[in-house]
Amino acid sequence: MGCTCEKVWRRKHSKVGHKSESSDTPPSMSDAQKAVIRNNWQTLKCHVANIGVITYVSMFESRPELLELFSKFKGQNINELRRAGLLRQHALRVMATIDKVITRLDEPSSLIVMLREVGAHHKLYKVPPDYIQIILPHFLSAIKPHIEEHWCDDLETAWKTMFAIIIYHMSEGITQPEHGHRQFIADPSS
Repeated sequence: MGCTCEKVWRRKHSKVGHKSESSDTPPSMSDAQKAVIRNNWQTLKCHVANIGVITYVSMFESRPELLELFSKFKGQNINELRRAGLLRQHALRVMATIDKVITRLDEPSSLIVMLREVGAHHKLYKVPPDYIQIILPHFLSAIKPHIEEHWCDDLETAWKTMFAIIIYHMSEGITQPEHGHRQFIADPSS
């Protein structure tokens, strides 16, 4: 079964999560992409804990050095993290953030502020902005088995576009200079 989601404009020579040298324009989604993501997420919601754990296990197996970014995970292997429930706890927080993003897709100001605050929180843990994008292929691999009969290029593009938005604004939050207690304000042109 195919998607009816329209193709998205892509910046030349740009990968998901990397800002184009010629443009600082934040990515955006079409109404059709938003609808596809919302519909798709409803199917996935009952599997979020499993999806989150599979995402992180896959990510840590492919990049074990990432475990060192997580203070609670340092010195532990993946099996220990699973037994202790720490991996599930973190995965559920990330899935809750994805849920918040999806519910705010039509509220760009609220979405931008939330994502920049999440980015600023990651800055406290010294997460390099480039690391934010590492999760995407692992997330896509984790969701695909749950929606295999609906999977198509347009659906994948919609998810990648949504993650490009997440990555862009979280990176803005990470790279924002610190000014004591700050409150992010969304740029009205965003």
